[in-house]
Amino acid sequence: MTRALAVLVLAGSFSLMPVLVVAQVTPPPGGQRHRMELEQRLHAGFGRAVQARLGLAPEELAALQEVMMSFQEDRMELNRARAVVRFRLREQALQDMPEAEARRLLQEMIRLQEEEVDLYRREQEQLLQVLTPLQLVRFYNLRESLGQQVQELRRGRGPGRGPGGGPGGMGGGSGEGSPPSIFPPLR
Repeated sequence: MTRALAVLVLAGSFSLMPVLVVAQVTPPPGGQRHRMELEQRLHAGFGRAVQARLGLAPEELAALQEVMMSFQEDRMELNRARAVVRFRLREQALQDMPEAEARRLLQEMIRLQEEEVDLYRREQEQLLQVLTPLQLVRFYNLRESLGQQVQELRRGRGPGRGPGGGPGGMGGGSGEGSPPSIFPPLR
């Protein structure tokens, strides 16, 4: 039971991936454009951090990127389905929901959790073809940190800013000549 719970918790942490790779179609207003630029720098810094902290050669980083990209579409589809469920869980939608629809919603929630665990298992198997188990754990740690930084940006706090806009956040890095990011560029 504890192992299954741990798998579900780990799988839940991977639901951030689609959020991190969503492309923007229309040009954002000035403030959002700045936020997107900061996110792009975080992604580039993530690629450099992964390569440095895991001690990857350029070929290994490219193989890691290939694995991550191979699961991107599945993860984005899962994320869209989860967004639909979240939308259906709004208080307004629940007020007039018939019991049969509530039952279907509960079944959908379980199906999505199972799908997420399956995706996590398949992704992990592929990642273990590129990384050692210790490298993979470190990669997950780095990815979680990036997800937290991006969420801070989306809440209106840039890297290096705390809740009031002052110091205390989780800084991000950027630089020229960096290896490619694990994630595709945001547009």
